[in-house]
Amino acid sequence: MTGQIPDTFIYNEDKFELVYLKGGDLITPQDYGMNPQILHTACYRGFYSTYEIKDNQLLLQEMVVGEITGQYPEINGVEPKQQDYRVYYENLSLLTDFTGVIRIAKELIDTLYIHMGYQKGTAYKTLLELKFQHGSLINVKDLSKQNRKGAFKKSTEKTSPLNIINNSFDLTFDDLLEEN
Repeated sequence: MTGQIPDTFIYNEDKFELVYLKGGDLITPQDYGMNPQILHTACYRGFYSTYEIKDNQLLLQEMVVGEITGQYPEINGVEPKQQDYRVYYENLSLLTDFTGVIRIAKELIDTLYIHMGYQKGTAYKTLLELKFQHGSLINVKDLSKQNRKGAFKKSTEKTSPLNIINNSFDLTFDDLLEEN
């Protein structure tokens, strides 16, 4: 199997990867009437996005999507750019209404990479938890010191292949922290 392309988050001008999501949903192509199809083995869900936290607001900046019918609507006044079997929406600056918690991570530890699904927070050196209310950032916690690095990969040695697959594709699966 193949690791999946995560959504990217730009926070304080650094690039992070989404590793956990709880609460509401982020913006998807389905919100605009699209029906995404697999782009390739690293993108089974058919799209990936880039968000930016700017002035404490969560903004969708880019979306790459492959749509079954090839019908791509304008999003926030932006027409998509076609490339091969997918389109790119750029410079969207679309404020989200997300309420919930996300964890974003950077500096992947190569030896902890899992060859399927989305990488978990325990595979990274830096881990941040961000809490949002209607798209506004209301709290940030640096969880890097509490992060149980390697916990998810180690857990794969003790569970069934089906559980490994299900957990690796589940962004709500929480393997990350030791109790304080």
